Amino acid sequence: MNSTIFLFIATLLCWGPTWYVIKFQLGIVDPMVSVFYRFFLASLIILLACVIKKLPLKFSLKEHFYIAVLGIFLFNINYVIFYLSTQYLISGFVALCFSSILFMNVINNIIFHQKPPKMMTILGGIIGTFGLIVIFFDEIISFEFSSKTSYGILLGIIATYFASLGNLVSAHTSKINLNVISVTGYGMLYGSLSLFLYLLLIGTSFSYEFTLSYSASLLYLSVFGSVFGFSLYLSLIKNIGANEAAYVAIIMPLIALGVSTIFENLVWTLSLFLGAALIILGNFLILKR
Repeated sequence: MNSTIFLFIATLLCWGPTWYVIKFQLGIVDPMVSVFYRFFLASLIILLACVIKKLPLKFSLKEHFYIAVLGIFLFNINYVIFYLSTQYLISGFVALCFSSILFMNVINNIIFHQKPPKMMTILGGIIGTFGLIVIFFDEIISFEFSSKTSYGILLGIIATYFASLGNLVSAHTSKINLNVISVTGYGMLYGSLSLFLYLLLIGTSFSYEFTLSYSASLLYLSVFGSVFGFSLYLSLIKNIGANEAAYVAIIMPLIALGVSTIFENLVWTLSLFLGAALIILGNFLILKR
């Protein structure tokens, strides 16, 4: 199998179920504290693996600066803001906000690199996003566009933009040939520690839920959702660039719907089938070489 296709599919399989697994993190522990636990644990696992595999862990001060910025964008700010966004939005809106990362990457590439997108990237992204709109159409029109909803959408867009900035920083660290796994480990460490400092400043209490569901879900999110998921995704960015890799954000909700079908008895309607077909078509166009 082509390495790019493998990375794409593997990333989807790691990240798709996380939408459902995160539900087991909600309850006693503050969600932002759970985000800290997740990425701090993931960073320790990756850095330990780097030591065992003798991967490069020594970087210059300038390189550490780029890695820290990547970590703060990808493993801190966008997760915190997305959590705030979910307080005001239905899941369909949140998914649509995050799927806009493809267009955010296009805009940022134009701003920072004067790099025009490929026509297939634009066409595939439009078709894929339209597929998501079809899937969540009934859910969207049933909501009144209140001030809280407007605020939630704004937060979702801001969160996605920070994730896009993180993607571009990752593309830069790959361009200067920094090891993807080492960068991911350090990035998660910087992101989690910066979140830790933020939580201390706002006086958040650190607690832990000693239940099987919480511990198992935290382990899954740390190992598969973070260690494998982000290592695969950042490797995908290195292979094909931030624009094309971001299509994961459009097709990932489709995987999440499959998980919901199995575990939450989701009933597939005509709009779901049509939306899924459009997402698959957009996926084919954007990845076609």
